[in-house]
Amino acid sequence: MKCHCVIVTKEKAEEVRRKLVDEDLLVMGLRIKRDEKNVYFPVKKKVDMDGCFSSMEDFEEIGKKSYLDILKAAGIRPESISIDFIGSIALLRMKDESVAIKVAEALLETNRNVRTVCLDGGVEGDYRVRNVEVIAGEKKTEAIHREYGLRIKLDVAKTYFSPRLATERIRVAKQVAEGSVVVDMFAGVAPFSLVIAKYARPSKIYAIDVNPYAVRYARENVMLNGMAGIIEVIEGDAKYVIKKLPHANHIIMNLPHSSFHFLPDAIGKGDIIHYYEIMERGREKERIDEICGVAREHGFEIEVKNLRVVGSYSPSKQKMGMELYVKPI
Repeated sequence: MKCHCVIVTKEKAEEVRRKLVDEDLLVMGLRIKRDEKNVYFPVKKKVDMDGCFSSMEDFEEIGKKSYLDILKAAGIRPESISIDFIGSIALLRMKDESVAIKVAEALLETNRNVRTVCLDGGVEGDYRVRNVEVIAGEKKTEAIHREYGLRIKLDVAKTYFSPRLATERIRVAKQVAEGSVVVDMFAGVAPFSLVIAKYARPSKIYAIDVNPYAVRYARENVMLNGMAGIIEVIEGDAKYVIKKLPHANHIIMNLPHSSFHFLPDAIGKGDIIHYYEIMERGREKERIDEICGVAREHGFEIEVKNLRVVGSYSPSKQKMGMELYVKPI
């Protein structure tokens, strides 16, 4: 199909592509062309832009193909790719970086909401944040993610956030009664706290995190969503901070690699603990016995409810969630 075209060097291509998208000039149903030096963007009308040339060119129609259609046509199995969409950022988990580039190009071509594609090298470091590398699109790692009517601002390279827990966050919020006190022990940028504040109307939420970047974004998110009267963000080690806080109706322990080690600090400080842990498949009963044993050592008994698989982690491990109802012996 022949249409108007903007021709730009590869070095300026992403800047021009973004501007064309923002101004609704890019024709989304036609495939962008490239040669050794330039990129050719199909546009809805003749466009004059500094540093660019205008022309009429033939473009291949791609209709309403998704990035999955493009990948399948290229022989790339979609099931071999893990993608998280966080605001305008797409996070890819895959081993072959050359294939990742093709996936990134397909995402940028077919999804106007995606501005940056990052390769996710896994969670690491003291703050358990992703090791990310920008492989396509805008060179930025900050985004605003929207969830259940909330705006959640974060930097994927400095803070941890999982969009896959959206259903889990609203599920917990529905268990919180109006007027409750909530402690979010490992709050990150405060997604659990924000969802609970919006949908459960608690009297107070204490959102704790040791990562100063997460704390900065959490405080910004509290202001961004008008939650300053409900959520108090505290920077520090939850092990020590929680000792200074009042008794809570609900405690959230979403630190799945280390939650068990912090359990003695949470038991006795709350009525219901929303507990998450990555554990070996088939070891759930053994872990529950260990959790109950820790509680007895501290003078409490625990009733476990709603044991569930929250997500897959590896062939041998999975992320489990459960509610721990705590009572004195």
